[in-house]
Amino acid sequence: MALSARPANKLLEARAQDAPTAEVSFDLGMSTLQVDLSGSGVDGPAGMLPWPVIETIAADDHGCFEIVSAEPRRLQCMSSMTGRLASLYATDGPPALLLSGTLMHRIKGVHPGQDTQLKLAPLGRLSAFRVLDTATGLGYTSIEARRRGALSVHTTELDPAVVDLQRRNPWSQELFRDDQIVCDTGDIAVEIERFEEDQFDRILHDPPVLELAGDLYGGAFYTQLRRVLTRRGRLFHYIGNLDSPSGMRVTPGVIRRLEEAGFVDVQRRPEAFGVSARG
Repeated sequence: MALSARPANKLLEARAQDAPTAEVSFDLGMSTLQVDLSGSGVDGPAGMLPWPVIETIAADDHGCFEIVSAEPRRLQCMSSMTGRLASLYATDGPPALLLSGTLMHRIKGVHPGQDTQLKLAPLGRLSAFRVLDTATGLGYTSIEARRRGALSVHTTELDPAVVDLQRRNPWSQELFRDDQIVCDTGDIAVEIERFEEDQFDRILHDPPVLELAGDLYGGAFYTQLRRVLTRRGRLFHYIGNLDSPSGMRVTPGVIRRLEEAGFVDVQRRPEAFGVSARG
């Protein structure tokens, strides 16, 4: 059971109106159910949830909480690998991933679910294709690729703290239920060397920012991406807002190195915050 501020405030509003029941989500917006309200609290899917717990959650605008023994536990994890705190950040849709205060998803004007749609659009048709998702994150792109008919998805996540959040995030559970999503834990810059030539028809490359993962923006890695992509296969490389100071600084080098690695038809895709290319 997981709860964030918006449904918690909805429950408090219902209490203020002396409503006997309320329709609310206990899985961070994936679904809703009707619950009974009383003077003690809310009769939720895991038992009675006291009002003080709901008030605590309602006071945190962006936090996501799991309820353990009727107590709120923030959905976060300190990474033993990087020393960075990884946490879930509540949005109008699926929660975003927050690493040491830096959001890994777009939330301005879109929520992470819509952001996922924009990232996959440049790849075109996915039906019956083999997809490489180079950086799993919370797994939204891998899950959506399979929903769009991808034959299989192979994805790799570096940080064990993020894997921990995948297992605790209701929106990430298809990663573990779908046999055609292969999830590895490791460094994709190393793992990619064991993939076969022409192994994938589509590649979604959504690395952390350049300052955190410079090797994933380098010519050597791009050469490996080109090696494992089929001829005429498609790549989308997420960068961030191309018109921001960092985007204007990073994008020209990305385009140049992709072309040097053998990619063709490299194009800016500002609507998706990245560039597309073909093998």
